[in-house]
Amino acid sequence: MAGCTLRRVETPYQPNRTGFDALDELDRVDWSRLEHCYGRGVVLLGVDGDVSLAIAGDVSRSLAALRSDPSRAINDGLYSNICHQGTVYQATAYAVPFIAAVAAGNVPDGIRVPLLALLGDISIGGSYMAPDGSRAGALGDHIDALVTESLATSMKRLSTIQTPRLVALIQAIQSLLVQSTDQRRDAVESAIDVALTPPAPP
Repeated sequence: MAGCTLRRVETPYQPNRTGFDALDELDRVDWSRLEHCYGRGVVLLGVDGDVSLAIAGDVSRSLAALRSDPSRAINDGLYSNICHQGTVYQATAYAVPFIAAVAAGNVPDGIRVPLLALLGDISIGGSYMAPDGSRAGALGDHIDALVTESLATSMKRLSTIQTPRLVALIQAIQSLLVQSTDQRRDAVESAIDVALTPPAPP
């Protein structure tokens, strides 16, 4: 193939451990070079003392905060940084393996369920390119493929989850990864809604 240069696509790092122990491996990724909603690496936002803004602009810190303040880590950190209004980024693909690893481990459903919902929203965003000016989709060259491949690899570790509503969400995501259609995106959204709805008391 004379005159043709093949561009090597780096595969995002997959943690060896699950649950919160996976977060001990965050330093295996060079987060400083990865683009997210607010720019590249750590972007300082807001004022000193505002905990919510302290993790917005910092993907690694958002992931690390899953240990101490999971609700803030997911809502103020991860959604803000890597799935902002439905848009996914380069850093999203590198965060996905850690999100899946934590969700696959011995963590309470109060953490596992919103993490799986986040993976669902990421799968929708990664299933199409964001047009200029859009607030949804994959932003950047080849980001859709990078996010989708990272999800496909990472979802395998969720096979131990047996809760029916969570299994349904995982299967909907996997179906969307195989073929991106509006119907399959809608199925993921519906499965997210069901997963986030507390089960009725017996």
